[in-house]
Amino acid sequence: MNYFSLFVLVLALCTTQAVCAGPINVLNPEIGGMIPLTGIGVMASQSLTTSDLDDIIAHFDTYAEEERQKWNVPGMAIAIVKDGTVVFAKGYGVKTAGESDPVTTSTVFQIGSTSKAFTAALAAMEVDSGRMNWTEPIVSYVPDFEMNDPWVTKEFTITDSLAQKSGLSDHWGTDLPIFGYDRAEIIHALRYAEPVSSFRSQFMYQNVPFLVAAEAIEKTSGMSWEDNLRNRIFTPLNMTSASTGYESFLAAPDHTSLHMIGLTSNNTIGPIPIANDWKFTDFTDIMGPAGGINADIKDMAAWAIFQLGNGSCGADELITSDNMAFMHTPKTPISDIMVDPVGYYCQGWIYQEMNGTPSIIWHNGATLGGIANIMLVPKENLGIVILANEKGPNIPDFLAFSFYDQCFGGTSAVKNTMSLNDYMALVGQMILPPKLEIFNNTTSPKDLTPYRGSYQNDVFGTAVVFEQNDNLTVTIGKRPVTFYLSMIDERTFMATCPEYSQDYFKNVTFTIGPDGTIQELTAPLFIVSENVPYTRINP
Repeated sequence: MNYFSLFVLVLALCTTQAVCAGPINVLNPEIGGMIPLTGIGVMASQSLTTSDLDDIIAHFDTYAEEERQKWNVPGMAIAIVKDGTVVFAKGYGVKTAGESDPVTTSTVFQIGSTSKAFTAALAAMEVDSGRMNWTEPIVSYVPDFEMNDPWVTKEFTITDSLAQKSGLSDHWGTDLPIFGYDRAEIIHALRYAEPVSSFRSQFMYQNVPFLVAAEAIEKTSGMSWEDNLRNRIFTPLNMTSASTGYESFLAAPDHTSLHMIGLTSNNTIGPIPIANDWKFTDFTDIMGPAGGINADIKDMAAWAIFQLGNGSCGADELITSDNMAFMHTPKTPISDIMVDPVGYYCQGWIYQEMNGTPSIIWHNGATLGGIANIMLVPKENLGIVILANEKGPNIPDFLAFSFYDQCFGGTSAVKNTMSLNDYMALVGQMILPPKLEIFNNTTSPKDLTPYRGSYQNDVFGTAVVFEQNDNLTVTIGKRPVTFYLSMIDERTFMATCPEYSQDYFKNVTFTIGPDGTIQELTAPLFIVSENVPYTRINP
């Protein structure tokens, strides 16, 4: 995922990635094939009237469906809340590309990194209970927690774990579930993670620290993260469709399919349904506290109303107003992303100023096959939630900002999202002929023996290189992921990984030492734009 900037510019645009995405898309291109919504808009000093909002919603409803079709998104759902009431909720399109079963307001989606705010809310509840303190070091609750730097280990607080300022590289460790590592193993691996900036000095979008926060919540509450959600949020808010993890997603009677963007059967770029038994669908189970919640649009509307209501649910106060405010208060300045003019990460939320119009609190996210956005305008007690069933064009962000522009004026949708023309050009560069042409120009080495052997990385484990069908094969990780290599030159091989995606084409390189022996293998990841070195441990 700066990677936070590139996250859906590369992550949501490419079929070879699956993640709990963070805020996405920072490009500011000329609009081409995407017409921003224009209309009434109120002055910054005015409030939206019921009549204004009714007119805006009527226009926006038509516009949203036009954009969905233009961007070839199979299905989505939208809810708008105002003054504690759901004023609009609707499903658009279909659950599965190529089929006719429609999306309804009861269709369950994966909500991606909008889940982070739920983990932050559980932390706030623990603070309210007196069992936890925002400024208390994590080691007070999780004694075996360890970062690479002993000083950071001692200083790393609950607030730090939710505020994206760990000093780690963008999206560090997000690929680990793909290689079979569970939450405990991923948290343990933090001790091997070299920082790329000093602690608390810089925004770097992360998923793994939310796993740390969840473990602390489990220790202090005596309940699992999943049980905490069910008992303390889903049930009180009557979020009857909400659940966690992939099996629960599939068990929902009315759930959408998940889609990636790739080459369809007729050799065009489009949405491709993900098989229910795909090897990597447990990603959201493992990364649950960062992005593993499922819900329909009605339940997400209830969540938006709760967030706008200062922690109250009817007559019950689930979170004190002070701690609700703390979660929404800026903690870490954000630069070089889709925040114009000023943005900050809070606790599972982003606070963004809007050039004279009301400030917003928002977040988005992506999973294996979907994208979501929730945007709140506290001054107007207004919110919008958009869920889509395709990890590709980021229509939830564009439509959320378009709705804001329609309500208050401005061009935030133009400034903060990518045009359809630019999107399609980028996708074409990623998965069409250039990579295939490189792949077709590979050769077969005469002797593969020097490459064979085991290679080790402290975080990702063992890579085993062996000969198969006159070419090299590499397996990496605890749950081995298999890469097939084709030689480009003696140091560089083109890797494919069909069990992950037919469109995965990346380079694996070998380092040759002064004595002519292979000393190191460097392999790319799926989500993070990073190459991981593995040191040879035996011939």
